[in-house]
Amino acid sequence: MIKSSAYIIGLGTAILLAGCVTSHIPTHQHIFNIMSYGAVNSADVSSTGAFRRAVLDCGNAGGGTVEIPAGQYLTGPIDLTNNMTLQMDDGAMVYFETERSHYPNVVSRWEGLTESGPHPFIWANGLHNVTITGQGTFNGQGAPWWATMDPAELGNARPNRPIRRRPVMLEIKDCTEVKIDGVTFTNAPFWHVHLLYSTNVEVANCGIFSPVKSPNTDALQTDSCRDVLVHDCTASVGDDGFGIKSGRDEEGRAVNRPCEDITYLRCHVLHGHSVCAIGSEQSGGARHIRFLDCTGDGTDNGIRLKSMRGRGGVVEDIVASHFTLTNVRTPIILTDNYVQTSPEPLSVRTPLFHDISIDHVTAHGAGTCLRIDGLEEQPIQDIHFDHFYLEGTNGVICNYAKNITFKDVRITALKNEFVESHSENVNKADITFTKN
Repeated sequence: MIKSSAYIIGLGTAILLAGCVTSHIPTHQHIFNIMSYGAVNSADVSSTGAFRRAVLDCGNAGGGTVEIPAGQYLTGPIDLTNNMTLQMDDGAMVYFETERSHYPNVVSRWEGLTESGPHPFIWANGLHNVTITGQGTFNGQGAPWWATMDPAELGNARPNRPIRRRPVMLEIKDCTEVKIDGVTFTNAPFWHVHLLYSTNVEVANCGIFSPVKSPNTDALQTDSCRDVLVHDCTASVGDDGFGIKSGRDEEGRAVNRPCEDITYLRCHVLHGHSVCAIGSEQSGGARHIRFLDCTGDGTDNGIRLKSMRGRGGVVEDIVASHFTLTNVRTPIILTDNYVQTSPEPLSVRTPLFHDISIDHVTAHGAGTCLRIDGLEEQPIQDIHFDHFYLEGTNGVICNYAKNITFKDVRITALKNEFVESHSENVNKADITFTKN
């Protein structure tokens, strides 16, 4: 059963105050300043060796703090180690080299599939007790990567796509007890932050920024993880803001690792394809997800759940509560037609969205205020909308939906107040429409 938004907001705050991550990182006396290892304060001279030597000594000491002081530094990939704090002092700027050969292939998950691809710029792989903190900035120098990307990387289906050629900026893979706090990530070649197969992760007070037209530069994707709290972060990127994923198609269903017990709290998105999203690679399922007290300003979509035939997977027990959206094209969209395909028999390939509650949403300047697009063979079902004020050109579009309820919903639309097709048990009694 989905609990009330007041309970959820209180729960999110309690989680935040208590600390989603129970960190066991000791206060180490060991400080490994990269300048002591030969780092050069220059964006043109590589300090890769200094970073590697500092991290190696940190690991050999059983943990500690690798400190990056104020200044500019150029480096290749950084591999973190157990019980390590990577501290970015105020005024520190780390640039990552743009030569592809400096990032040897590693095996990871790329947009939902296990593939080989370039080493992440910062990689925590199979670690415990890791912190990245401070007021500095990691700059991925994405422009050369975007300019030379393979055109086959664009589009949604890509059945014969090549090996991924652009690295993630930060990937936390198979880790426990991780905290990322205060730092800024900018100009990633691909996704900025990828949380994968990890447990007990907190991301707080981060800024994540890339140009409007930078391809696939999602701010933060939580992928087949459990017990994650992301709060008080701001993004403006070229793709989704804060997302949930769990694998793609047959492989994602076989791995069968859902995203569960995830909270995004007080996150703000300027440009992006969404504020908070689930999918489209959610074949392992997503459940117990909370999007709370978030805002969007100029974002393409606000709350965005997306899938398609072939994905399969169950998305359930989702709460989105207290959103303020301005000049957002589609404030709320739930679709199983992310890519249009022909109807097929009901099977494990068929995605299911159900038991979703969205409440206290205010939106101004929308194109279409709310859109539901289920499938002929599987409607989107058991959805509750509560306490909305939405203003836009079009009102509600509802296709292939079932058991949809509205409570205290006010919609101001220029046209198409409520367009419904192939749906059943849609309760519109508590919607008030006015003309724009």
